[in-house]
Amino acid sequence: MPKRSYKHRKKLSSWKKLKVGKKIKHRLKILGLALLVVFATIIVSGAVALYHFFTQPMVSATGAADGSVVFPGGRFNLLLITLEDANDPTSLIRELSIITLDANQNDVFMIKLPLEVEVLVPQGFGQHQLSTVYALGALVKPQANLDLTSQTVSRLLAVPIDGYLVSDAAGLGQIDQYLGHGLRMVKLLPNLLVELRRCLKTNLTFTSLLQVGKFILRAKSSEDVWNISAEELFDWQNLDWKLQKYFLDSKVVGERLKIQILNATAEPGLATRVARYVKNIGGDVIMIGNFEQTDLKQSFMVTGAEESYTVKRLAEVLQIEEVGQPRLDERGEVEAGERADLTIILGLDSFRNL
Repeated sequence: MPKRSYKHRKKLSSWKKLKVGKKIKHRLKILGLALLVVFATIIVSGAVALYHFFTQPMVSATGAADGSVVFPGGRFNLLLITLEDANDPTSLIRELSIITLDANQNDVFMIKLPLEVEVLVPQGFGQHQLSTVYALGALVKPQANLDLTSQTVSRLLAVPIDGYLVSDAAGLGQIDQYLGHGLRMVKLLPNLLVELRRCLKTNLTFTSLLQVGKFILRAKSSEDVWNISAEELFDWQNLDWKLQKYFLDSKVVGERLKIQILNATAEPGLATRVARYVKNIGGDVIMIGNFEQTDLKQSFMVTGAEESYTVKRLAEVLQIEEVGQPRLDERGEVEAGERADLTIILGLDSFRNL
């Protein structure tokens, strides 16, 4: 069997590597400190302004699909979107990254995407530069920006996106200045809270924001940031090989469920696309094929392990609600041909969701 080739990204000089590493660490530190200072201030002070900030924490950004995403521990993937203007629904993206947090390994790693590359944007938009995807979402309907951006990145890398943080460079710079004032920052708290509300917007709960902030400050960083090149982005075999290093879910790997994926639509390649998601988080895909019908509307799963972490995680990632038991023969045993621990039958909703 020929050896799998792997094209290493260009080595950075020691000085440039150190500089990039410090910049990323500094950005993450700003984020972590900003989230923690809000929590500490609320506990210490009973001011009315802070009370209102607590009761209406970190309002969702334009395009928020959900305002109650929880950081559960384990593997959690956070999409970071830095816009030219966080309050402009047609803003261009200045930086687009994923921070993957592994609570089991106490590890955090950042991946940055090339904005100048043209990608296939879901929902019928065709090919567009990645930097324009957030603005394109405003053309679908009001507040569709985040949904389209998240869906595009998730499909591009075949990894789940669990939450998002939206900011702009001007706001992050202002927060950095406030945090650098030491004890004098107390006098600047009202300004700091206003700036936090303006430029840090998310679909995470307030408690999850605090957990993420504390985790980022405590966690070790395995390497410097990975700037994915355009060439790497479209070399799926090698891309997935490396992504699995950072996105494998140890709980999924540990359960070792054998998974088959069947396409019940007329959309070619759907099962292969979903198999990338499953493999990239550590699932063991034993078969990809077609189902007996091609017009299934609603996806479903067949498994005898409904309570397993793998089944619940994939149901969440693939947005599948129906989970059923496998068919049994007259002896009460699983029928031949259903030897997989989990069968995923993909309907038209999977094509829209992914």
